[in-house]
Parts: sequence; structure tokens; C-alpha cells
Amino acid sequence: MEPIWEKSALKIKVDGESWIVIADLHLGFELELAKNGVYIPDRTQAIIDKVRSLGKFDGLIIAGDLKHSIGLSSRFRVRRFIEAISASFKKIVLVPGNHDGGISPIVGEYCEIKSPRGAPLGDSWIFHGHAYPSKEASNYEFGIMGHVHPAIPVEGIGKVPVWILAETTCEGLPRKILVLPAFNDMLGYGDLLEMKERGPVFPKCIDPELTDILTLDGYYMGTLSFLSKRKDLLSLT
Repeated sequence: MEPIWEKSALKIKVDGESWIVIADLHLGFELELAKNGVYIPDRTQAIIDKVRSLGKFDGLIIAGDLKHSIGLSSRFRVRRFIEAISASFKKIVLVPGNHDGGISPIVGEYCEIKSPRGAPLGDSWIFHGHAYPSKEASNYEFGIMGHVHPAIPVEGIGKVPVWILAETTCEGLPRKILVLPAFNDMLGYGDLLEMKERGPVFPKCIDPELTDILTLDGYYMGTLSFLSKRKDLLSLT
């Protein structure tokens, strides 16, 4: 298991095959912004290019929220995306997230769709995070999830996306959980220092003292507990 720093993606080798894990693409998110008077160009091609920039791999697994909403325009974006990247991977797998309702007829021809409660990949259990993983997940060393869009607020910059590696405290989970940064870098990010409930796993099933936070490019920031107590350190001024 190896992060691709700055790209919000994870490399995993399984039985001689190389896989990429990403989460939270939220294709069509710009349509939600437009409803609120914020207009940006269609980001679908930019996300296609970002996936292709990761390199050559055998498989791609998306840990939820491939799309953002239901609607004809979103369907078109998702279909365009999945068709465009299908030639780059022997296999594409989707573990559905809370935004992925009704996605099967859109991507089913190109993509294997798993249970929302997760699926195995090597020694890891991949799930989105909006639903508690299957009991089988506890047999795995690592859980890999999205859903949180994790970030730390830095004065002078704003919310900075981060990686999270946490020890779990609840039954039925892998011993450690890696929370992926959102792959779509235009999304809003959750403030880890003020975060309320984000589904049944995070943050209530992690130990803040044993939760490490790293910047998008891999620099260690400290534990979640330490950063919560020393917010004064998170400033460029």
C-alpha cells in the first residue's frame, strides 16, 4: 500500500496486479454550485485527466461518491467519465457511496458494483464510510474509506486537504483506517478540528490520540488530538 502524494490516490498490489483506490469524485458537483449562483466550467475532463495522470494500473476501485446528484446532466458526466477511463484499466470497481443512488444503469456495462458496506482488496477492506462495513471487515488489517473530505484549517490559507491514518475503537472494524482525501479538489472539505458525526464510523470510532494527520504531499502534521489542542500552530502569520 502506497499513497500517490498530491494526487489523493492509493496504490495497492494484489496477486501481482496493481490497483488504484480513489474516493469522492462527485461528478456533476458544479451543477450544485450553479444552483447557488457559483458558475464554473464542467470539471469532468479535468477529473478524467487526473485519473489518467496516475499512470498505468490493472484495476481501479472507487470508494464511493462517483457522482454528486441525480439528473440527466449528471448522468451524462458520469457516463462520459466511465467510458473515457475504461480503456485504461482491465477492471473498474465501485463501492457505492451515499451520492451513488441509481448509478447501476449508468455504469454497469463498464464497472463492477459492490455492496455499500464494502469489499476486500488484498489485506484491506474498501468502503465509503456512510454505512457501517460488513462484519467481514474486522478480518482485515486496514480499512480504506472516503466520505469525510478531510481537511485541517490553516490560517492564511484556509482548509487544507489531508490524509488520515487512525486506530479504530469500535467492534467490527479493521484495526486501522486510512481516510482518503477527496479526489475532486473542487469540493468543500470537512474541518477535522470541529467535525461532528460523518456517518457511523468517523469520528466516533477512532482514537484521536492514535490518529495521524498528513498533508496532501505527505508531511506529518501531528495527531488529531495534538492539533485540536494546539490550533495556534496552524497559521502562516
